[in-house]
Amino acid sequence: MDGLAKYFDTILKVATTGALLAVALLGTRFVTKEEFTTANSRIEKIEAVLIRMEAQSETDKRHDALLADHESRLRSLEKK
Repeated sequence: MDGLAKYFDTILKVATTGALLAVALLGTRFVTKEEFTTANSRIEKIEAVLIRMEAQSETDKRHDALLADHESRLRSLEKK
């Protein structure tokens, strides 16, 4: 029993040290306010570009439909 208690005590000491190191490592992984603000502004810029790209895509679809209509009309005139 004495050997088991010693083994358990050693495991607890190692686990405690490991947990403290893990908490210290996690504490260094937090983002600072400046980094968050910079990243947030970059994300907003990317979102604005994506919104413009989506609007442009809708315009392109409309233009493609118009071009297809004109092309089909020209082809029908060429056949006559």
